[in-house]
Amino acid sequence: MSGLFLSKIYNAVANSIHKAGIRRTKFHLLGAGVSIGRPFHCSGERNISIGEYTYIGPGAKLYGVGGITIEKGTIIGPDVTIYSANHVFRDAHYIPYDHRVDTKPVSIGENVWIGGNVIIVPGTSIGEGSIIGAGSVVTGTVAPFSIVAGNPAKVIGSRDASHYNKLKSENKIYFRAKQLGTLQQ
Repeated sequence: MSGLFLSKIYNAVANSIHKAGIRRTKFHLLGAGVSIGRPFHCSGERNISIGEYTYIGPGAKLYGVGGITIEKGTIIGPDVTIYSANHVFRDAHYIPYDHRVDTKPVSIGENVWIGGNVIIVPGTSIGEGSIIGAGSVVTGTVAPFSIVAGNPAKVIGSRDASHYNKLKSENKIYFRAKQLGTLQQ
């Protein structure tokens, strides 16, 4: 690819991140080709890693004090909230809770698709290639290639792992192809 072409892509992504009010240096890791819509709310940025060619839709809220890892190629719809900590309420010094927080990291595998208005709670792990239906509340562990939906989210299907792995081996990652201008109809 030409340097001019790659420069245009870099500038478009940098502009997207700038418009969202994000400073790359605040994050533990912010990969190439990341695009974040605005408005965007984020805290605990130093505990957040976002892999390359990840898209985060407008209205997202990431509370990273307990750690959030989003691996490459993930697409996150609008108004998604990810929590990685909760107030301590068991044996608390006050009610309904006290000043302490219980941190539990969240991990989201490669090429996960998360629909709009999803809530992900502390300690959740979403496996590679999974799809999370819009409006779901996700807790615990989601196995790779699972399709989950609901509140609480339950497995409603699974992806074809061999087809997924074929596309992955060919580097056919949607948001990457879209940004590089190689998306084919």
